[in-house]
Amino acid sequence: MKPIIGIGGNHLTAELGNQMEKTYTPQGFIDGVQVAGGIPLVIPISDPMDAEHYINAVDGLILAGGQDVSPILYDEEPTHRLGVTHPARDAFEIALAREAYNQCKPIFAVCRGMQLINVAFGGSLHQDISQLEEYDVQHDQKTNIQYASHSISIAPNNFLRSFLGEKHLVNSFHHQGVKELAEPFEAIAWSSDGLIEAFQAKERSQNIFAVQWHPEFMLASSQKMQYFFDEIVFLAGTGIHYQDNVMHY
Repeated sequence: MKPIIGIGGNHLTAELGNQMEKTYTPQGFIDGVQVAGGIPLVIPISDPMDAEHYINAVDGLILAGGQDVSPILYDEEPTHRLGVTHPARDAFEIALAREAYNQCKPIFAVCRGMQLINVAFGGSLHQDISQLEEYDVQHDQKTNIQYASHSISIAPNNFLRSFLGEKHLVNSFHHQGVKELAEPFEAIAWSSDGLIEAFQAKERSQNIFAVQWHPEFMLASSQKMQYFFDEIVFLAGTGIHYQDNVMHY
């Protein structure tokens, strides 16, 4: 049977200029999972108490981009640079992430998803990196998001290094970033100004990897971005740990 990959959905709302509220996910997540041989299933924002039911129904989880994560969740007051937040989405996706962790099901987190999962396990965020002098790379690119805009450096001996190499070019579309990394995770990639661009789970019982960039928007311009989707579908279907699968590519 094909692995079912749950994708946390988002809302298009009236305040964003839409006539009707809609549940959606970017098409790249659907395409990536289908090309990898999986079945994508968009999970609507729901009651956190239902997270267990959703995770029981899927073999892996993708957490996508979107609104800012509320700083209330990591005990900070919002600054004037904070963007739109979605408290109901925060609460539900934290519940999804924790339940997937409890069930040892693979998680692939992208941009906001990376930030959300860091907060879910005790980490914190920079509410707006553009105000910090040490982060001088353009992290919110003006070039079309399907193209790479800055480089990352990747630590040795990890899943990411196995197919992207020591350095790689990625796109960048965010103004928040990881400040304190949650204890269950270890950083494995950084931009040239030192911002964490990727992390993975420390425990070998967990298949969790997270990236700050957007592979789902780069599928047409970079075959290597498809590997993320190949990997979560493969892991969801086999249960193999990604560190034992570095030769898969």
